[in-house]
Amino acid sequence: MSSTVRPISAQGSPKNDDQNARATIPADVPEIKRRFELGGKTRYAIMVMGVIYLSILQSTVIAYNATFVAMMDITSSPYYYENITDHEISQIQWDSSELPIADRRFQYSALEKALTFAGAFGGALVGTQPVGGLIGKYGEHKVMMIIGMLATLCVVLVPICITTSFWLFVAVRFISGIALSNLFPIAGIIVNTWAPVTEKGLFVAVLSGHVELSPLFTMPMSGIVATGVSWPAVFYMHGLLCAIGTVVWILFYRNDPKTHRFVGRAELKIISEGKQAKVEGQRVEVPVVRIIRSIVIWAVWIAVIGNFFVAQFSITYAPMYLAYVLNYTALEAGLITMIPLGLLLVLKFATGMVSDRLKSISEVGKLRLFSSLSLLGSGCFFILVSFFPPGYHVGDVILIVIPVALLGFQSGGYPKCVVMVSRQHSAWVMGTVQMLAVSSLVVGSFVVPAMTTEDTFEQWRNVFTLYAALMVLCNTIFVCFARADPCKWTFDAAIGQDQVKAEEAVERAVRKMSTAPNCPVDAPPPASTTQTPVQRRTSHSDSVYSV
Repeated sequence: MSSTVRPISAQGSPKNDDQNARATIPADVPEIKRRFELGGKTRYAIMVMGVIYLSILQSTVIAYNATFVAMMDITSSPYYYENITDHEISQIQWDSSELPIADRRFQYSALEKALTFAGAFGGALVGTQPVGGLIGKYGEHKVMMIIGMLATLCVVLVPICITTSFWLFVAVRFISGIALSNLFPIAGIIVNTWAPVTEKGLFVAVLSGHVELSPLFTMPMSGIVATGVSWPAVFYMHGLLCAIGTVVWILFYRNDPKTHRFVGRAELKIISEGKQAKVEGQRVEVPVVRIIRSIVIWAVWIAVIGNFFVAQFSITYAPMYLAYVLNYTALEAGLITMIPLGLLLVLKFATGMVSDRLKSISEVGKLRLFSSLSLLGSGCFFILVSFFPPGYHVGDVILIVIPVALLGFQSGGYPKCVVMVSRQHSAWVMGTVQMLAVSSLVVGSFVVPAMTTEDTFEQWRNVFTLYAALMVLCNTIFVCFARADPCKWTFDAAIGQDQVKAEEAVERAVRKMSTAPNCPVDAPPPASTTQTPVQRRTSHSDSVYSV
């Protein structure tokens, strides 16, 4: 093992925070030139940059969902005229190649509509494991850089592909879904790498907020741009944003705080305190079988299914319900969608901070409380929505806003539970969460259009009833089996196979020395093989260096 010199105060007490950090940080911290330490708040900049980048990647996919109403609105086509009959509408080719791309409109069957939505989620499902393997091999910085470039290209090509061939468009949607394939694992990696133990609740709440932050921006902005400029401009706008976000990610994010030039030693101490130290060259095996056999992990996964099956309403179907059932315009529907998503984000961030600071309730009690406020509360309000037909007034909007907004309490539920119980294996568990999330979205992409072929309230009532039943069931299972202490397999694997082998090798060497011919049986035990640190003075009279 190479020697590393660390200055320590001669009096044995740190002179300042930086020297104190030097004394407690592992010796493998590289000596890099650090500048602009951002007042010891670089981890927060990473957190904000991370949630924005994840939101942009998701927005490149749901931009189509937000623009769907405008793309299908034949009343804005140059071919549409007043008093047109249904027979004439059926005879007109609304996506004629003679029209500019911006003036073309589309009419899809229920199956075609489901395929366009499910295509992206299918790509996310297929890409989860391969992309996860690449992240494990090359690191999240490089892999997410490539994904950002791919997402930028795909979203820019949407207008050309959708006007060329329906199946080409579905294929591009499938490829673009790779951008969604590992958003949750990346969020989990950032939490484990950059969040101090005492701030994990905040990091989890903020980084998981990309699910809502993305539609909060994309839904209204897409409505404004699609009606004020053109629907293709929506995709070009998201392509530009994704390109900018990818460049920022390349320049600012690092896989390890120790290698970030803006992270000072004082902040590195805060981030590292209370965490399991990594052994150089250590390869920790993921105990897949033991994870799958853990009932608490199954409870988390079931909560994920219920949460995302219903969350799809806010990111996909809310504008359609507002436009087709409540008779709002595409622009109004997009703006109204901001209300529940904005409230959801506020609740999510507030829940993250409260969850870290609330001491009067046990950790498992907080998990159960916030999960129930989210899933059970939202399910109850969906039941109310199904009982009250639309009266075409503000009360209809309020009834839709509340169940969606209540999902914000979930940041103190299963996402935090994953980090607490799986610790160093949370990336693998979150990878499975990602697969279940996109699987729920794929299923919802077929189930909901099949149940709402005419887009009437009676049909949507059945959807809301399904949502309510699923959320109550999933919350009940999670509350029964949730826990807050790390699973046993996190301690077993945390030791590391390489470290165990090294310790066994030392023990064998000691036994060999004690039984050697030149070592009498009654001789005292051999001296420890570990060298006592040698201290030497340098020309600086007030410091001692440990070698």
